[in-house]
Amino acid sequence: MKTDKTNMLIEPDLMKMLEKLSITTKKLFPGAMKGKRRSVKRGSSVEFADYRDYQPGDDFRFIDWNIYARLDKLFLKTFIEEENIYIHILLDVSSSMNFGSPSKLEYAKKIAVALGYIGLADLDMVVLTAFSESLNGLRPMRGKDQIFKMLDFLGNIPVSDERNTKSLIDDCLKKYAIKTSYRGIAIVISDFLVAPNIYENGLKALLDKNFDVKVIQVLSDDEIDPKLSGELKLQDVETGEIKEVTITDRLLEKYRKRMSNFCANLKDFCTKNNMAYLRVSTVIPFEDFILKEIRKEQILA
Repeated sequence: MKTDKTNMLIEPDLMKMLEKLSITTKKLFPGAMKGKRRSVKRGSSVEFADYRDYQPGDDFRFIDWNIYARLDKLFLKTFIEEENIYIHILLDVSSSMNFGSPSKLEYAKKIAVALGYIGLADLDMVVLTAFSESLNGLRPMRGKDQIFKMLDFLGNIPVSDERNTKSLIDDCLKKYAIKTSYRGIAIVISDFLVAPNIYENGLKALLDKNFDVKVIQVLSDDEIDPKLSGELKLQDVETGEIKEVTITDRLLEKYRKRMSNFCANLKDFCTKNNMAYLRVSTVIPFEDFILKEIRKEQILA
């Protein structure tokens, strides 16, 4: 690790706790290498799982001949086999993510590191990619020692300073879905502060390629419940546009309602498309989020 800032992304004590967790999935993916994840399939492991009817072409070695002698019917033994899957962590580093204190990006980086370490400790293949106007990522990693590559990458990756880059979230996710050979769990970490059709197109591209998509929306408390008043000049961090506004209680209430509806629409979209969704404010202590809140949504177990 190169910088003190990098070290701040994860604490050693938290790492020990994370090693007891796994990232959940309801989908079955072909594992390229042996891992710690358990799946029921016909194989040669020693732990018996169940029986199923024999099908032409099945391996005769797995037929239970004792049952055949009693019932005159062929049954095949199945076993529990351990295998790894690919965990794709997609982190939004566009300019809007640099808002707040702590910034949404710093909080999102901690989420990425924690989830990545859980996958590495589980002997899964972890792929970490940052996106804004383009994709920038690491090669697939496996094993706990790879956490240092992840920390160096996140500790030194710049925040996008391009204007209007957030509109490319759909393009980036589409490109990732097309270029990625190994399907698996895709965890998208972003504020998702774009028009609904933009994030929907990107997430659907991942779904269409059979990824198990999980969405984590990171927002600043100042975005959820702003504490503003009076005559102000507000600047859009992505377009650079400046507007003069008069902040009133009525305007703030209108804003809060629109933000609430926006987040509800994102959640509804995820629910309808069988994607896990979780929203978090940066005011929530990170360890509480990663050890408690995220487990309530069954993203971790």
